[in-house]
Amino acid sequence: MAVYPEKFAQLLTEGVHRVRIGESKAIQIVQDELGYALGREGGSAIEYWRKGHIPRLHEVELLGREIVRRGQLERSWLEKFLQSAGHPAPNLLGEELFGPVPNPSSNRGPLHTPKTELPAPERLAPFVVGPPVVHPRQFFGREAEVKRIFHVWQRYPLQNVAVIGPRRSGKTSLLHYVKNITTTDPAQLRADQRRDWVAQPERFRWVYVDFQDVRMCHQERLLRHLLTNLDLPIPNPCDLSNFLDNVIQYLHTPAVIMLDEIGAALAAPALDLSFWWSLRSLSTNLTAGNLAFLLASHALPMQLAQEQGKPSPFFNIFGHMLRLGPLSEEAAAALLASSPTPFEAQDKAWILEQSGRWPFLLQILCDACLVAREEGSAGAGWREDAAAQLEPYRYLFA
Repeated sequence: MAVYPEKFAQLLTEGVHRVRIGESKAIQIVQDELGYALGREGGSAIEYWRKGHIPRLHEVELLGREIVRRGQLERSWLEKFLQSAGHPAPNLLGEELFGPVPNPSSNRGPLHTPKTELPAPERLAPFVVGPPVVHPRQFFGREAEVKRIFHVWQRYPLQNVAVIGPRRSGKTSLLHYVKNITTTDPAQLRADQRRDWVAQPERFRWVYVDFQDVRMCHQERLLRHLLTNLDLPIPNPCDLSNFLDNVIQYLHTPAVIMLDEIGAALAAPALDLSFWWSLRSLSTNLTAGNLAFLLASHALPMQLAQEQGKPSPFFNIFGHMLRLGPLSEEAAAALLASSPTPFEAQDKAWILEQSGRWPFLLQILCDACLVAREEGSAGAGWREDAAAQLEPYRYLFA
């Protein structure tokens, strides 16, 4: 069975800290006690294993049992812990300690977002017209913005970033790219794409929140969504106070919450001032620098908050603010060059001029040009129809 030393070290460290917090003991005492429970002379073995050294399987099982018992860890933690050590049947110990696998709705809720399985590169559309770009391979440009975003997550405390840009400027695509790029298989990427933006990317937890989804504008459902995708316990009731307690108690690894379409959130009555104050406290005081927010908006968040009568210090924590403009000449040229059927030089020049290098308009025109070439109508006539497609959107980028 495959083993994953870094993941094992992360999960063991999380388990040790859960015991420490639950029993209000020093970490060395917890390690010593766990070592004694395994027949060791103290905690040196636990400290050694927390560096990524994996013990024998029977010791892994004993350690898992003891941490679950003392730290009240969940089934999901136990099974991932066993899997990372190469255990051949992690579900069996899970059933022994927790019983049969429950209905997913009982502990996950309807808003759990499983890890997206990205399609193979050969199944990807050449251009994406309309929806945001989700697959990193289809994302072009924004190198400077991506570099600045990841730079503030290199060290603790993690810092907060706001991305401001016109509607259809690619904010949502940028959020998805940041969320997916560090863990995407290199075989799924273009040769020029970096993925080594953070050390130990598997330790990061990412939560994407789209406030245009009406469910996200109801406080309890939003809190469940956040906890579920942070892989933290869901309390009953899942109110704001209990949500804060669980995040404070159980979040010990880096996490980034992405808030998209923040204007819709500010318009939601259920997301009141107490909610925004609480998010600010989580980021600044209560999570030891492990939590950051990445926010996307078409206007300054504080301005939107004032307009909705919800001025909150939450929006003062965004010291890093990026404004999205058109793509660089190099990025726009790379997008055009990605066409499976090469474009003529005059078509490329016309596309760049008409689009202003805005990614949304580029995708429309590139797709129209590709269709014309594939249908054998690659003369200048396709441009009239393509230009008509842009008319409803030109005002966005005026």
